[in-house]
Amino acid sequence: MANYPNYRIAVGIVIWHEGKILLTKRSGNSLVYPNVWCVPSGKVKYEEKPIEALYREAKEETNLDVVFLEELDQRTFKGESAAGDIFRLVFTYLVVPKPGSLSHLSINEEHSEYTWVSKEDLSNSRYFSIHSTLKRLLFELFDKRITA
Repeated sequence: MANYPNYRIAVGIVIWHEGKILLTKRSGNSLVYPNVWCVPSGKVKYEEKPIEALYREAKEETNLDVVFLEELDQRTFKGESAAGDIFRLVFTYLVVPKPGSLSHLSINEEHSEYTWVSKEDLSNSRYFSIHSTLKRLLFELFDKRITA
């Protein structure tokens, strides 16, 4: 572990509603990926299972209660933060908002804005900062959900 001092397990939460996905933009003063568009996400706490972190992080970051649909992906990646390199194992889940919960949607201080995007929107230069692996996963999800 000495070679990877900033290694964490994390969850990525793809919130699907009426053919669109919720994206959040990290705040400009964030230590990790400031001003980057992404899906709600966060670290798994000690003694917490990734699926438990999914529900906690969805509530903390969007104030939404969600319903689990499926696990989309597990991937590792190396990134950068103000403190140096970061290493993550990310479990990415597909969820939908619980009925009646959308009226409570709000983002926490880790984010500066949010938006719902369609497949076509993902190609807009506004979202160039989405990590390429995540963007590919989102395009695949749109293709799968639209043809299903």
